[in-house]
Amino acid sequence: ITSVAHDLRTPLTSIIGYLDLVSSKEQSEQTRKKYIEIAYSKSKRLEKLIEDLFTYTKFNFGEVKPAYTEVDMVKFINQLLDEFYPSFTDNELEYEFTASHPSAVIKADGDMLARAFANLISNAIKYGRDGGKVVFCLTKEEAGITITVTNYGEVIPEKDLEQIFRRFYRVESSRSSETGGSGLGLAIAQSIILMHGGCVTAQSDENGTVFTVVLKNEPETN
Repeated sequence: ITSVAHDLRTPLTSIIGYLDLVSSKEQSEQTRKKYIEIAYSKSKRLEKLIEDLFTYTKFNFGEVKPAYTEVDMVKFINQLLDEFYPSFTDNELEYEFTASHPSAVIKADGDMLARAFANLISNAIKYGRDGGKVVFCLTKEEAGITITVTNYGEVIPEKDLEQIFRRFYRVESSRSSETGGSGLGLAIAQSIILMHGGCVTAQSDENGTVFTVVLKNEPETN
């Protein structure tokens, strides 16, 4: 509750402050426009925080059940990367995707996995922007698939790697405020992947920060 209250209060305090300035004091039109734009930006951040909180709660408490269909993960990753192309461009990042096979079909909930991998891609863009590129690799095996997402930003300390999937955990609070992270993106991704009977791990050194996702061909169902 303390973590949630702090994260929600920070943008809300800014919104109230700027709107108070706009409504209670004489300002030039340019200044009023600037304050309103800031308040709107903070409102969108608050909306994202609340959306992530609801999403995490639903996944964590089993309120959402996967609807399994056949998903070709090669096409799936290519489609996601196309959707993120503007973000890569805006952050001056190149990306590469290699697959061991032209097709890799598993049974999964495509919408849920899209949310999980979108969070992993967003994380790679946010914290790998200084590295110049993000590399995606898919390997098809007999039991399932392995997908790695590698960025070449700053090395994550080992003590942080142990906590990185914990809800509300941030590697650097100052950097997180700049990038607008909710501290829930990786926790949501992990919840979805675990729900599919898979796993996600992270490692980081001078050769890059690698998130590895392992998914089975068919998830175990109760």
